[in-house]
Amino acid sequence: MTKNQSLERGLELLELVQKSDKPLGTRDMARKLGVSPAAVQRLVNTLNERNYLARDPETRRYRVGYQAILFGNAIARSDALLVEGRRELEEVTRKLRVDSYMATLQGQNAFYLLCVTGEALVSVRCEPGDTIPLHSTAIGKCILASLPDAEILEILGPGPYPAITGSTLTTPDSFLAEIEATRERGYAIVENENIEGITSVGALLDLPNAPSKTAISISFSPYFSKDIDTEEAAAVIQAAARRISRSVAI
Repeated sequence: MTKNQSLERGLELLELVQKSDKPLGTRDMARKLGVSPAAVQRLVNTLNERNYLARDPETRRYRVGYQAILFGNAIARSDALLVEGRRELEEVTRKLRVDSYMATLQGQNAFYLLCVTGEALVSVRCEPGDTIPLHSTAIGKCILASLPDAEILEILGPGPYPAITGSTLTTPDSFLAEIEATRERGYAIVENENIEGITSVGALLDLPNAPSKTAISISFSPYFSKDIDTEEAAAVIQAAARRISRSVAI
């Protein structure tokens, strides 16, 4: 299939600005994208005129504009997965007093679709669009456990995998053993592997027609949330995953 190069480059530029933690100038964009400043300026002019980018009059740098935000809000209001997912995650967060998340597979990572913050003393904060590693998170392990081992190794590579903490599984053998345990349990559990002092429990959504694998999870500090039993928390998150899957399939 042929692709529209100008459209693809414009989308790459939007993604670049969206991921940046500060506004970008046209020369910054050109350097990062590997294209000429003149080509970037033409794209920027069009996107700015249609409010997909917004220009700071003093610095002459650009950030994501309101039109892009309106698209995101429209999706959040109308997409069944996001609507049902948020309803269920908010209930899980209220019931267990934890943080809860939904993320989907994207290449060698997963990226958050939903992030619901609870009222616990220790909270893991994130935003939709943030990416997370697959090998050290409950959501990542849920997603990978649904794939054959050969495909898992193709996604993650030959190893060793990055040691996010001292508890992260970094070798293919140890990781695949944990993946097999995840399959047998029916849920993933991560203790101190992605953030020291944080436990995460995740469950895969059963969405056969979805474009990519998606899972939900909760996170909490066992030290500050002593009343949370991991197996009971797993039962809650699995039940939420089943309800979301049924609602979206209707």
